Amino acid sequence: MTRSISLLLLGLLALSAALLLPLVSDSRFLTLFLTQLAVMVTFAMSYNVLLGQTGLLSFGHAVYFGGGVFAALYLITAIGGGALALPLEFVPLGGALAGLAMAAVLGLVSVRRAGTTFAMISLGMAELITAAAMVFPSVFGGEQGVSTDRMVDVTLTGLGYGRPSEIYLLVLVWALVSVALMVFLSRSPLGRMANAVRDNPQRVEFLGYDPYWIRFLQFCIAGTFAGLAGSLFALTFEIANAEVFGLRTSANVLIATYLGGITYVLGPVVGAFVVLLLELNLARITDAWLFYYGLLFLAIILFAPRGLTGILAGLPGALRRHGPASCLRRALVWGPAVLSGLVGGVMLVELSYHLSNSFDPSDPLRLFWRDVDATNWGVWALALGACALSAALVLRARRGGRRPQVVAAPMVEEGS
Repeated sequence: MTRSISLLLLGLLALSAALLLPLVSDSRFLTLFLTQLAVMVTFAMSYNVLLGQTGLLSFGHAVYFGGGVFAALYLITAIGGGALALPLEFVPLGGALAGLAMAAVLGLVSVRRAGTTFAMISLGMAELITAAAMVFPSVFGGEQGVSTDRMVDVTLTGLGYGRPSEIYLLVLVWALVSVALMVFLSRSPLGRMANAVRDNPQRVEFLGYDPYWIRFLQFCIAGTFAGLAGSLFALTFEIANAEVFGLRTSANVLIATYLGGITYVLGPVVGAFVVLLLELNLARITDAWLFYYGLLFLAIILFAPRGLTGILAGLPGALRRHGPASCLRRALVWGPAVLSGLVGGVMLVELSYHLSNSFDPSDPLRLFWRDVDATNWGVWALALGACALSAALVLRARRGGRRPQVVAAPMVEEGS
């Protein structure tokens, strides 16, 4: 009970800060970042309805996101042209209905099998829809895309939604409503049955339930909220092309969900924040940001399968089991090894990218707030030395962590 109250208070505090942000900050970048974060959180939460709750690995979740995007774009255009008397605030409902319709049609075929079969079907569906979108440029705009103008006269609040802070509030409200509904559905009887289908579909059949229809309902719910997230994307950017259906969009939401932690209902929130932070900030710092992106994903899969949320959730338990002093000692032992390895690895990656991609390799490379010459062997030696130091510290830490085993001497009876 105490944990639930703490989470509720933390959520209320975060909500209050998000709502007050437009009043205390004029930063356009921060407002746009939080708007995109709300869209990404909604999209990642909808994907976790499939992957985390039902055990369905989809490579084509962007199909329903894209359906919501184009439905919203055409709805906004119809409202602005006077053909539809619908307040702009209700446009996300149109995107949600588009996602639901597409999920209901494609789900009849997709969810007959789980596992690899479902994953391959979802991949084929994604490629099919993407190819079809490129074939019909009159509907999807081709490479130029479809654009609209969200500044319409029909609104409930009287806002023009031309300023980033105004559209941020609209997107935030819909994102919060969506997340709350998905959390509620995850704790409903349908959500519990979806977990049972994920873990043991045969036992669910023995109980008298059909796993197919449970997967189908979850698939429709995921498609609905993905379409709603797509409509929030359309309201934010007012333009989109057929690439929103592509594998890159599906891969982004998969990585965000897995990074956050698929076993936690709110794990995708953490993953969405990390992924968006990497996309918007790391890409401005280095050309190798996709390489680091992939390394982070691999590290989470290999060493932290419960995701970043699992790491954060396990810290209090680790402190209780081992004590603060023991945890501090481990951090002091492993910290230098990890830091040295990161510095050496980043140096090697950046130097390699600079030599292979720059027009003139002798141009200075900005590395750790200093300009270095990538053609100088001394810089390479320093990077290799940092990696070697990291390896030595790791071996030392592993040897120090092994406790010597005490072998008991055999007991000898008296008189023997």
